[in-house]
Amino acid sequence: MRLKAAATGTLISAGVIAISAATGVWALSGGLYGCTRADEELAPTLASSSILDTHPSQTQMEHERYSGCDEDDGFAYAGQHYRLTVSRASVLTFYRKAAAEDGWRLKGATPSPSPAPGSLAIDTSALCFEKPVEGTTAHLAVWFPSDLGDSSDDYGLEITASHDGTAWC
Repeated sequence: MRLKAAATGTLISAGVIAISAATGVWALSGGLYGCTRADEELAPTLASSSILDTHPSQTQMEHERYSGCDEDDGFAYAGQHYRLTVSRASVLTFYRKAAAEDGWRLKGATPSPSPAPGSLAIDTSALCFEKPVEGTTAHLAVWFPSDLGDSSDDYGLEITASHDGTAWC
């Protein structure tokens, strides 16, 4: 009887350890943290979005296009920077029209989204648009590094989306 009870206890312990290990692997591979395979596969789609190639004729593409998956927040992203050779207002007017023509819907506009001194920057997009992409909602942000105290001679476009997490402008 003692042998049967010991064997049962050992099997239950082994089962609990196996389930705990499997849960840990699942969580670390994107179940609770990081990017899932669906979001990793979404990044190249975002990077090929035509809106990232769209810019005022006077502006110039700056740096390489970037894309990937944010492991901390679990969303896919892609973006492009441009040299700012026209006024900020001209850039914002241009993208209001170009994004609408490409099927993006304006979600919000904050002409100068600079965070208050000493506060955390939550949303630094001057314009935020939404559009369905591959079964999820993609977010397009038009933003200016100068709003964060960085370079004042460029602006950026960034698209974020997630099948399994949360994405935003």
